[in-house]
Amino acid sequence: MMKNAFKILPALLLIFVSFSCQENEEPENLLDQVGFEGTLPDGSNFGTTDIRSSNGTGIFGINFTYQGNHDLAIRSIEKGWTLSIEIPKKDFPNNPPIGGSIPMQVVFDYFNIHYPYEDVLGVFMSEKEKAKREVSYSSFDQFRVLLANDIKYYFYQPEYFYQPKGGKVRVLAVNEGMIKDLGGNNIRKIEVTIEFDLPMKASDASIEILEGNLKGVGRFRYREDFYQGEFEKFD
Repeated sequence: MMKNAFKILPALLLIFVSFSCQENEEPENLLDQVGFEGTLPDGSNFGTTDIRSSNGTGIFGINFTYQGNHDLAIRSIEKGWTLSIEIPKKDFPNNPPIGGSIPMQVVFDYFNIHYPYEDVLGVFMSEKEKAKREVSYSSFDQFRVLLANDIKYYFYQPEYFYQPKGGKVRVLAVNEGMIKDLGGNNIRKIEVTIEFDLPMKASDASIEILEGNLKGVGRFRYREDFYQGEFEKFD
């Protein structure tokens, strides 16, 4: 049996302002920038300055059957945290561009055909409508959430618990718009606001605070051109 798994997971970033709403109401003061406001599992905060965003892709293959997904993330350069979400996988044709020699633009063009903007929007809109219809609904089984410490190189994830604990992951708002690329061209974007109350556990047992809840609201951005410049700049 041949197994082939390949994943491209560029880090992502976004910035976020304060927000409050009741669980059964349409939110009124949505975040006007990407980022996160709330409490991290170790009790600290994400930071509010020098917040950066990015979105990436992943391709996975087993026995010549392939799937792909999108990742959206926000990074705090000040605090050294990256918060990312992975949306559901979609079946791909049997000849995706994989391998270290494949230019990233080829991969991005492939995704814009086989898992395009419209499908990404559809995922978020569907989860938003489910959350709106049912107060107790959670997208926990739809989105994979990861909080990475970029300074000490460890992660918080729900999957590290021996017994799954579930948690709240609710899409509150989805906004479409345009953003300029470096050449001044208009690029389509989606910004999604998500509420979290999610038990998470650290990957390293030596971490002082081994587990806690990711609790708050984040805003993430998907760009159709997959621009990585913000995330890759560390000065």
